[in-house]
Amino acid sequence: MTLNPWRLRLLVDLATYGTVRAVAQHGNLSPSAVSQQLATLERETRTTLLERTGRRVRLTAAGVLLAGRAREILALMDAAEAELRGLADEPAGTVTLAAFQSAVHTLAEPAITRLAALHPDVTVVLHELEPHHSMPALRRGDVDVIITTTDFAGAELDPAIDLVPIAADEIVLVLPPDHPLTAYEAVPVHACADQRWTFEAPAPTCPNWPPACAGRPASSRW
Repeated sequence: MTLNPWRLRLLVDLATYGTVRAVAQHGNLSPSAVSQQLATLERETRTTLLERTGRRVRLTAAGVLLAGRAREILALMDAAEAELRGLADEPAGTVTLAAFQSAVHTLAEPAITRLAALHPDVTVVLHELEPHHSMPALRRGDVDVIITTTDFAGAELDPAIDLVPIAADEIVLVLPPDHPLTAYEAVPVHACADQRWTFEAPAPTCPNWPPACAGRPASSRW
């Protein structure tokens, strides 16, 4: 059995993005081309890797197993390529970065542009993931680096992960003019824990912020 790294990467992408169409968009391919390559991988491994239900597919137990091993294989290949190129003292290889929405344009994209100018052999794959998704992805090894925040429950920092603070935001509190907290020049964050909050729309992360305020400093680190 000979495993093709490109087909393994498509299988990993399917495990990450969930649909053949998303894999095709990520790889600048047609959905039919992705499907054909995954079917070829099944023939090469003589194993059913995908379960088809109508137009949708999902990984079988064997597919999940191979996708996990494929991540390890591809990571080792990337590391070997980087080490070989590193003999010339020039960084090379692929780095997968995840950042939350507002940090993509303000932090991630400018950094990627500067990195491309300084080290053209380094490729950065950028994913938009909110902190409650990016931290688990980092722990699983799906991404190499994340831009996250430290200010809400559900995405606590793992002590085994290196943290490099890169920015801090003040928390601006907007209150009605007759609210009791307007008596403060600087409102203690814990004083807001039991207040009613208004958000622009229901979201996975926003409802976690108010309960997390108690006992937290009045800033968030990136």
